[in-house]
Amino acid sequence: TDKDYPLETRLVNALFASGFSNIQIKINVNDIWVEAQDNRYFYVTKAVDVILKIVNDISPQHIDNIHIIMNSNGIPLFKFSTIRADIIDWRSEKLTNDEIIYLSKFDPTFTESPSTRIFHQDFFDYGLKPSLENYLNDPSGFFKYRFGLAIWGSYHPWKGSTFLAQPDWYPINNISTSTPPLIDPVRSDIVLYKEKNLSLSRLMFDQVYKASHELYGRLSAGYLEVQYAGLYGEVATSFMAGRVMLGVGGSAVRKRDPDNAFKLSDDFTQIYKTAFLNSRLNIPEYDVALDVKAGRFLAGDKGAKFTISKFINGVTISAWYSLTDTSDLKDPSNRGYHDKGILVTIPIRLFRGTDSKTSYSYVLTPWTRDVAQDVNQYESLFDFIGRNIKKFFDKDSKWMNWNR
Repeated sequence: TDKDYPLETRLVNALFASGFSNIQIKINVNDIWVEAQDNRYFYVTKAVDVILKIVNDISPQHIDNIHIIMNSNGIPLFKFSTIRADIIDWRSEKLTNDEIIYLSKFDPTFTESPSTRIFHQDFFDYGLKPSLENYLNDPSGFFKYRFGLAIWGSYHPWKGSTFLAQPDWYPINNISTSTPPLIDPVRSDIVLYKEKNLSLSRLMFDQVYKASHELYGRLSAGYLEVQYAGLYGEVATSFMAGRVMLGVGGSAVRKRDPDNAFKLSDDFTQIYKTAFLNSRLNIPEYDVALDVKAGRFLAGDKGAKFTISKFINGVTISAWYSLTDTSDLKDPSNRGYHDKGILVTIPIRLFRGTDSKTSYSYVLTPWTRDVAQDVNQYESLFDFIGRNIKKFFDKDSKWMNWNR
């Protein structure tokens, strides 16, 4: 029976069956450390809840202190430490969710994983999901679109690393244009890429690193998005329990050939450079985030892009507006223009009836201008950190629903 196996084996089997991978277990007298990657639960507090239940039910009574380390692709996000006595009181409803979190310790500065064997390590990942993209405001038709599948496969050979390939297939596609691109286009010529039914959106390498004091770094190289190839680097950190995030980032990229997925453009050989100071103000009391990206954009225009996001039961609705100096842009259609748009991200858990981390995103914005444009990132560091901060962990405590 399962009870005949060693404690480590029983814990690993239970965690893997519950939706976790990259599992490490360390036991030292009265302390137990559990590190794992959440592959199933939308809210990290629910993932912590599940691990606490497993450890409490399986561990022998002499285990007094429980330390949970949540990681993403091997990068520790935080350590949550509590004592067995508090868990017992919480389970018997003598303590509320808020009270056990208050009595526990949340440490986002944690960087060192237990030096033990990694079980069920995620070297490979793959998936597909529906993709709907639009092309607005073209003279030949206000609303054009393409619908199909976004497919991806990734390989993670070491901590924080990702080799990613993302081909896309759009069997339903009416995107076209009756007008030539603007002068010196950086995004207004995207129709040349989107009119293709088959495309290779990404073929790239990405490395994330976490240092002390909540300092994250990231470097990406390769075909970064459907239109650009090159390098993208970023550094970010957070303050005030995650209420404020600050970072810097930038890129050096070239245009890809719209007719050959594995070739750079022969018509546009220049290197486009960007540089930004990024900031985010999280307001967990209202589940609102305010982002400012200030610096040099792809077309050389300097200024800022402002984004406000509202989180509603897992759905995130974002809207943005830009203010940049367009006086040096050659095409009159770009001068005086302000980029704007809406992004909606919907978790699949709303439709499945079961928990899932997968979300679908839809962007509504014109692609007919070149103002305030940046390389579409694989994942920004702000989004990598996400809600894995003290302020949002406290906010999401309601998902630690032991008895439900």
